[in-house]
Amino acid sequence: MTIKFFHRKTIYTLDKEMSLKQAYKELGLIPESYLAVRNNEMITESEQLKHGDEIKLVPVISGGSI
Repeated sequence: MTIKFFHRKTIYTLDKEMSLKQAYKELGLIPESYLAVRNNEMITESEQLKHGDEIKLVPVISGGSI
């Protein structure tokens, strides 16, 4: 089984269980650039991911003016 990550039209997969922080590193993604959502709930980098998990990666958008 795998852990799947969905980002726009791209699907990333990992075949071992690990923390979200470790997954970002394995995938070469910058953690500060994404919010991770599993089962409609945001999860933190310390969250342990398990086989069968499907994680949606939502880009963080910043900017604007005061």
